[in-house]
Formats: sequence, structure tokens, C-alpha cells
Amino acid sequence: NGGWISILQTALIYDTRDFEPDPTKGYYFEIANEYSSKYIGSQFDFNKLFIQARGYQKLPFGKRTVVAGRFGVGNIFGSNTPFFEFQDQWSPEGSINALGGKQSLRGYRANRFLARSMWFTNIELRYRIAETKLGKQRFAFGVAPFFDAGTVRDEWQNLNFKNIRYSYGLGARIAWNQSTILSFDYGMSKEDKLFYIGIGQAF
Repeated sequence: NGGWISILQTALIYDTRDFEPDPTKGYYFEIANEYSSKYIGSQFDFNKLFIQARGYQKLPFGKRTVVAGRFGVGNIFGSNTPFFEFQDQWSPEGSINALGGKQSLRGYRANRFLARSMWFTNIELRYRIAETKLGKQRFAFGVAPFFDAGTVRDEWQNLNFKNIRYSYGLGARIAWNQSTILSFDYGMSKEDKLFYIGIGQAF
């Protein structure tokens, strides 16, 4: 029947990345929370907690080779949660589709798997192939093979490593003047094969 929703968003972040748009080293750790309650004018009571950790490490081969990894886990507390709040986990760096899509599990449709609890992980090997300069604009071209995995559960106590969904694929990256990254990913899973285009790294 619908209803009014008010949300208070808070986050605690620890960030040592050397260059936020396209890091070569460092770590990013985040605890993010969305709180909805009658005390802040909402008709729904729920609490969404999301924790993620990312790591980046430059490897000693190639022009610029970086291994990047991420692990995220989220849970929605409260029995009075609107169904559409299951579709994403909020992060100050941009909301992440619950499970499925270019932000979490490439090769599956966006929000393919929904539940109160989830975990997922992403691993990429970002390898730079070439660099060039056109006029005053600098471009760099690279590839990024990747592997994604994750699962969902009705309760966080049941999160485990059973019935894991996984996907894999190959990405292309174009860095325009360092800070603008154009991403092209082709993900494959046992259900589908999907192509994604976006701005910025996947994580």
C-alpha cells in the first residue's frame, strides 16, 4: 500500500588508496548503515548494515599491473522492511545492487538474487597494454579479467559457503587523463552472458 520512508545514512571509512579513481595500492574499509524508524518520520522500521573491504596491490610486471579485490557482506534488520529495500546496499561511494549486475555479480541480471543477508567478492587483474597522447589528452588502454562470487540468505546466521553463485569474464579499460575510467565488461554465468558499460572501475 506504499507509505512514507525516511532514512538516516551514516558511514565509517578508512581509506589508504593512493589514487581514488584508479588505485595501484592501498586499502579501503567501510561500515555503512541505513536507519529507518518512526522516530525520524518513517512508516517503516528497519536497519541496513553493509560492510566492505577492498585491497589493491601493484605487481612487478608490465607497464601497470594491479590485482584488486573486494569482499562485502550486508544484512537488513527489522521485520517491517519494504521489499524494494532488498534491492541494494548503500555505500557512500555508490549503492551496490544486492546480488547480480555490474556492481556485484557480473554475468547475472541486476538484483537476480534478493534476501535479507548476502555476501559477495570480486577479484580483478588490471593490466595496462598501451598508453598514448592525442593532442593534449592522454589515454591508457588495459584489460581486466575478473571473477565474482556470492550468495544470499534469509538470515545472517545462515551465511556460509554453500550454494555459491559465481561468474567470470573479461573487461576492457580506457583511462582518459588518469581520473576518468571507461569500463567495458563481458560477464558469463551459468544463466547468462551480459555486457556492461560504465564510468569508473567496478570497485
